[in-house]
Amino acid sequence: MRAAIAGKGGTGKTTIAGTLARLIARRGRQVWAIDADSNPNLAVTLGVPREAHERLTPVPRSILRDDPTDETGKRKILAVSAAEVADRYGYPGPDAVRLLMMGRVDHAGAG
Repeated sequence: MRAAIAGKGGTGKTTIAGTLARLIARRGRQVWAIDADSNPNLAVTLGVPREAHERLTPVPRSILRDDPTDETGKRKILAVSAAEVADRYGYPGPDAVRLLMMGRVDHAGAG
């Protein structure tokens, strides 16, 4: 199962996503929580310590490669398995939720 939480800013998307991730994980399911927000705060909602959150390595674009079957040259596919991405870049948070961060803005003007 895959679930995505979307909506307007300030509506509680991060809180809902983090709460759902932890509740589902507590029921014994494997959960990968992916923070793709330009202002990533899902780690806080999941209970990841601030020091660990600051050291998280975002998933790099190098995990993608051109799809050789795409004649337009626009489609990308994973260069490694999804499990390898989660193992390499995921942070094991509370309740066994594995957090993946897609990117972060490190300074003004970088977003």
